Amino acid sequence: MAINRLITGCVIALLFGCSSDSSQDATSDSLNQDSTLQTVETKDKLVSSEIKKRPKSFAKPYEFKQKINRYTTNFFENPLEGDIRISGSFCELRGNHFHAGMDMRTGGVEGWNVRASADGYVERIKVSTRGYGRVLYIRHTNGYTTVYGHLQQFKGAIANYVKELQYKQRKFEIELYPKAGELPVKKGQAIALSGNTGGSGGPHLHFEIRNPSGQSTNPLLHGLGIQDKLKPEIKRVSIYKRDKEILYSKGNYPYITISKWGDQIQKGKVINLKPGKYSFGVWANEYFTDKKNVLGVNYCWLTANRQLVYSYQISKFNFSQGRFINAHIDPFLKWKDKKTYVRLFKERFNPLPYYVQKNDGNVIIGEGDSVVMRMYLKDFVGLVDSVSWVIYGNKNANDLPQPLGGSFEKTKRVKNNTRIQFYEWDINVPKKSVYHPFDFKLKIKSAKKNMLSKTLQMHYPYTALHSYINVAYSVPEKWMSYGSKLCAFSMDGSRTYYEGGTLNGNVLTFKTRSLGEYAIGYDNKAPTIEAVNVGKSYRFRVRDDLSGVKKITCSIDDKWILAEYEPKTNTVSGSIPNWIKPGIYNFKLIVEDARKNKSQFEQKIVL
Repeated sequence: MAINRLITGCVIALLFGCSSDSSQDATSDSLNQDSTLQTVETKDKLVSSEIKKRPKSFAKPYEFKQKINRYTTNFFENPLEGDIRISGSFCELRGNHFHAGMDMRTGGVEGWNVRASADGYVERIKVSTRGYGRVLYIRHTNGYTTVYGHLQQFKGAIANYVKELQYKQRKFEIELYPKAGELPVKKGQAIALSGNTGGSGGPHLHFEIRNPSGQSTNPLLHGLGIQDKLKPEIKRVSIYKRDKEILYSKGNYPYITISKWGDQIQKGKVINLKPGKYSFGVWANEYFTDKKNVLGVNYCWLTANRQLVYSYQISKFNFSQGRFINAHIDPFLKWKDKKTYVRLFKERFNPLPYYVQKNDGNVIIGEGDSVVMRMYLKDFVGLVDSVSWVIYGNKNANDLPQPLGGSFEKTKRVKNNTRIQFYEWDINVPKKSVYHPFDFKLKIKSAKKNMLSKTLQMHYPYTALHSYINVAYSVPEKWMSYGSKLCAFSMDGSRTYYEGGTLNGNVLTFKTRSLGEYAIGYDNKAPTIEAVNVGKSYRFRVRDDLSGVKKITCSIDDKWILAEYEPKTNTVSGSIPNWIKPGIYNFKLIVEDARKNKSQFEQKIVL
């Protein structure tokens, strides 16, 4: 029977509704909503042979139950004044990690008062030019810890404590662990000003609530109120033929993607697939009040003919497992299409605990079988988006396309601990560095501008690494005059990134967690210093376009004083301490890069 005749008159009426079997009592201090989302699907004329054999097993639709997380909802309060506006959500998918907390908007400016979310004491403080920048960790009486990141400055006793130890240790970047109770705070107390320090992409407050085990938990589960007016939005669906060997050799399973707005979903056009095992993925976005910020989806499930295939729920996670995001998503499509698809199947190499699945997340299609697939995404407040499509087993269907391979000179299957020698390059790949075996591909390309060596194509970025691999390069005698200035660089298009390296004899070694283009070069160019203002308050612009600024030393008559460095704006700034009496002094600023190239500014100043 022709497939078009098979679906003639077929009605696929798939409805959904959200219900809660209990409402939250205003006096209750726990989230006890046990939200249940039921799917109601009419009996389809297009049924598989499996359904015909066991019709009773599909008498009821699959019922999704959200896990109950009993957290106190009146303990923590909003650390900012006013309504909470979100620019980043809990477990949002970031570059190589899940987002650990909630990014709270501050109107595009710095300097909002940040308040302690509950009574407690400061247990950790860090000042860094990367990561969370200036960050506070406060331990609370219930055993939880709140985290406040990207701060502009600390306030009161905390600020004094940090500055005293920065002078004592003579460094700006510092990590401190005060004694329990040494820096107590009260709920609502101003502890800092919001900022844009560290790896922040704009002014905001990063806020986390960690449980006594150190796991990050969704702040919304603790009763912090938000406005969420928009439902999640499914963009595209990916379909994979689960062929392990092709994954290992080509970087991904054979696949296709279909648009939510295409005929397969909008008009129920049947997707013909050769008999075999298939799994699925989704590219989707979540929003709260507008579509300026793409957020994370915490609840998802997939059914085949009303039977669960796969679901995930994320309400907390361990930081040590954050990089396993590379097993949660499809790294190949992230590299190729610049879109983050979540795999709706748990691989054997994925240890994350968020999933429930049947038959390894596979749907097995036989000749003549037809299956109605349905996917649901749900946000924290219960808003849902869903799509459906029909797959049909047809031996005459085209094979799903395999990822395209490029030309290369050498291939070696990586599994366990693997060593690869290729021309002057020696690559060691520890077993723990890879998620699954794969064919490591190499070739040599022409040298790029300002590089000494030709370019090594060290596999491709579509294969993610979990931890570092070790790379060594045998340096020819004619380059040895560069000495410690020799270093490795990686390239991504026109952009060059410093990778470092240590020279032992004639071998330069470095480590990396990314695959792609690499070359050996050198950095013998000192940073630049431009004075903007020199006096009681001082400000400089400093730049180093190769290995990057590594160390800054500021002094008055050779006495160390605190200088702050902000790499996003290439500025060094500070104020002359009040304990330096009026007079004429020699002001000196030394800037050193990662290859120990130095520049110095020196000037007499009158205070």
